[in-house]
Amino acid sequence: MQKALNLFILSCLVISCARVGTPSGGPKDITPPKFLGSKPDTLAVKVDTKIKEITLNFDEYVIVKDISKQVVISPPPKITPSIEPSSTARKYISIKFFEPLENNTTYTINFGSAIQDNNEGNKLTNFSYTFSTGNRIDSLSLSGRVRQSLEKDPPKSVLVSLYKIYQDSLGKDSINLKNKPYYISRTDSTGAYKLTHLHQGNYKLIVFNDLNSNLLLDPAKENAGFYTQSVDPQKGETYDLILSPLKQAYKAVGAEQESLGVIKFKFKGNPENIKIKPLEKDFPEIKQNHKPFADSLYIYFNSKELKGLDKKGRIKFLTQYKEKKDTLNVLYDPKSESELTLSAEEKEITPSTIFTLKSNNYIDQVNKEKIELLKGKEPMDFDAEIDEGDARKLNIKFPITFDTMYEIKINSEAVQDFLGQKNKDTLSYSIQTKKQSDYGNLSLRIQNKPDSKFFFQLLTEKYETIQEIYGEKDFFEFKNLKPGKYIIRILVDENNNGIWDAADIEHFIPAEKTYIYPVPIDVRAFWNLNEVWVL
Repeated sequence: MQKALNLFILSCLVISCARVGTPSGGPKDITPPKFLGSKPDTLAVKVDTKIKEITLNFDEYVIVKDISKQVVISPPPKITPSIEPSSTARKYISIKFFEPLENNTTYTINFGSAIQDNNEGNKLTNFSYTFSTGNRIDSLSLSGRVRQSLEKDPPKSVLVSLYKIYQDSLGKDSINLKNKPYYISRTDSTGAYKLTHLHQGNYKLIVFNDLNSNLLLDPAKENAGFYTQSVDPQKGETYDLILSPLKQAYKAVGAEQESLGVIKFKFKGNPENIKIKPLEKDFPEIKQNHKPFADSLYIYFNSKELKGLDKKGRIKFLTQYKEKKDTLNVLYDPKSESELTLSAEEKEITPSTIFTLKSNNYIDQVNKEKIELLKGKEPMDFDAEIDEGDARKLNIKFPITFDTMYEIKINSEAVQDFLGQKNKDTLSYSIQTKKQSDYGNLSLRIQNKPDSKFFFQLLTEKYETIQEIYGEKDFFEFKNLKPGKYIIRILVDENNNGIWDAADIEHFIPAEKTYIYPVPIDVRAFWNLNEVWVL
């Protein structure tokens, strides 16, 4: 009996000793890790350029997270140093270098909010470590704020950078965007930034969102902004920047078959007018659909008239934009299925909208006699028109009233596409319009409107376009809006070329001006909102 009791006590002691961690009960740990010291010391000078490792010591076990997005070393070494621990926690952080550092240079390692304790995840925010390979720590700084050209909220943690300016072979000031910036910082949640420990000199100030986390600007994929003139940290000025989409150089990207007799061509650079010519002998007549400045273009043709291609094969086309010509190959399957189908674009209609049918193919003819429209039980007159901007849409136009039942019937063979195919199925729609009190109205007057034409946009909270109006008006009215919050945006066409021009990073020409209404507009049911916007 005594032996069994001793074994029980011993097992309890073992279990007790194995319990490691924070005791249950008591206040939760909300204290971030505390920095205890480093080797070399922070703000150390005359650090050996051939240093291999820096260690930062803390009072508890820490881990470094989101290193590529949070940690910024300025100036950045060509070979990215390794930073640990990123998985297994320990009481120190190690920064290992794989190449010699520059002479007489002040380095700053900003960890953002990457350092956190291992137990509760408490973050040590805005922690930075600075040292110099020279005799002193550079003390100049530069600050400002970044906003977005197309959205109201400030951008999240984008890179603000300084590039050294040098003279090119023609004696002009230049920078090399293929190299990493010389100084780097990140914006905070409000869009504010600060570059510290800068050396005197003239720099180019550029912000970009660094989507691939390589500290290099990729003009083809990333947004950017810049200060048009060079900046000098000694002046002590603030520099506000605007992050915008970048203007793309024209390029023919490629082409692909979308359906039977339909080929989609893709371009970069917002071309205004594109010419497409088949290079195959006796190719059928083509129709071309391209909205000016759009990056995609569609051609369609009667596939039944295509000769010499009875199985999948390649077709060549010549594309021309201004003086630029390209040959594009399209893999085309003449046996792909492409039965004509129709569907309603939006089943809720109001006196301010049109009932629209979408087709998977380009519509060529409409037989109005095979379409029926009833208001209640009474037949109504209507118009059935192929949409001018998109031949894949059919607009059924008729006077729409509130609180009314409509019956719309699209009988088989009412619509014919460019291939001569007709819809096989009969479609019936019963639509009960809502009461006028279910919608809200919005009118907005602009004071100090732009001198040039502009795009006035009504957007959802996700910046999806509901309606866009181009012109010079100063009064806009939107009736029968669904209750909800809307964003108003103005894109100014300063050069009156019919498009909003993005930023030109090659020539450092800023994007054209934009304005966003200060707050989302809350449209309520049975309300009339009258707003005045002073630009």
